Amino acid sequence: MSPFPDEVDVFTGPHWRMKQLVGLYCDKLSKTNFSNNNDFRSFLQSLCATFKEFKMHEQIENEFIIGLLQERCCTVYNVHSDNKLSEMLSLFEKGLHNVKVNLKHADGVVCGPARQSGLT
Repeated sequence: MSPFPDEVDVFTGPHWRMKQLVGLYCDKLSKTNFSNNNDFRSFLQSLCATFKEFKMHEQIENEFIIGLLQERCCTVYNVHSDNKLSEMLSLFEKGLHNVKVNLKHADGVVCGPARQSGLT
């Protein structure tokens, strides 16, 4: 028996969840009617929730995992320093706010293709 406990696998579960979220997003992207404001709003709401979960995942990694990896090997540094999660989340939240404000207008038919191409 080893004097140290077996390590807990902190990689597989959380990263499986991130892959699952990307898959869900891709599925919703193909099924959303971007000309319908309600569909588009629902899509943006789920996208905001997804990116909030991505951001939370990143914060947990930064706080609890990256430091341990840096202690073990010298090549782990600034892992999340070049990502755009915060910027993207802010854009989705602004888009969601604009969709809610503009629900009274029938501009979804005109903007539908532009909305879809902006998210792919």
